[in-house]
Amino acid sequence: MKGIIEAIANKQKLLGGCLLHPPATLNEIAEFESQLGFELPPDFVEFYSICNGFECTDDIFTMIPLQNVLRHKNDFGKNWLHFAEYMIYSDMWSLKKLTDNQYLIINRGENEIGLTSSLTEFLQRFLQGGVFEKGGLYDWHEEIKLT
Repeated sequence: MKGIIEAIANKQKLLGGCLLHPPATLNEIAEFESQLGFELPPDFVEFYSICNGFECTDDIFTMIPLQNVLRHKNDFGKNWLHFAEYMIYSDMWSLKKLTDNQYLIINRGENEIGLTSSLTEFLQRFLQGGVFEKGGLYDWHEEIKLT
């Protein structure tokens, strides 16, 4: 996870910049989960313990910091939360809890599409193609939509 985050930051630095937020503490993550009403999957806990979100200038893409999710009541609900956004909340990616141990990352564009259960895979796709490029998040959305 740390390597993917560093690779994203390095790639985005060349494209216009990337602000990595300082890590959340395990106590902050536990407090977030308490206010949210469910536990985050392990890869989300790992991500937020490495960096509490990031903002990329090139794609106007943000992995939303925990405190920002809680600030906006429309960004979470029973068993779900928005964790990433593009162009100041024009498009959203959300984590949806399906069962105690099953989660799904969905894109909440025109049609809700399930992408993966892995934050690592999500970040790898963003690293590969950002939001718009080949292999990126929108390309992934279209690949799944066609199957």
